[in-house]
Amino acid sequence: MKTLHVFLCALVLSSGACASRPVRSAGGHASAPVPAKIPVLKSLAGTNWTVVELAGSVVVNATEGWPAPSLEFDVNGQAVTGHGGVNRFGGRYSEAGAALSFGPLAMTRRIGPAGQMQLETTYTQVLSRVVGWRQQGAQVILNGPSGERAAVLERAPAKPSE
Repeated sequence: MKTLHVFLCALVLSSGACASRPVRSAGGHASAPVPAKIPVLKSLAGTNWTVVELAGSVVVNATEGWPAPSLEFDVNGQAVTGHGGVNRFGGRYSEAGAALSFGPLAMTRRIGPAGQMQLETTYTQVLSRVVGWRQQGAQVILNGPSGERAAVLERAPAKPSE
């Protein structure tokens, strides 16, 4: 009986070890990896984002080759920079828990295609009305004064080290 008990324990332990290995298909290929765990954000400091939705509309660059709107929060929690679609901007932001606001932002004054300029105008208007943020899965939602979803951000790809 003791031998059977040891055998069953060994079987259970070895099957647990096998479960953590990638499953291979009949062709010997590993199955898709398990998605990475999404970290819960306590602050936006040190994060970089691409805007994927503005004022309820999916962001689509109107002109190919122009950058998508973006936001970059510096690591010390004071300055923000970004791209509006045509022009770069920078300034201060204030974050206290879920409250978020953007202080005066300075922007370059280039002219671009009409569609990109309209996208940038919408973006800067949205940023001026932001009063808070929340995380929803891998996205960050910027809230307007009535609690509406003013913008949706997704993590920007990591920049190559310079």
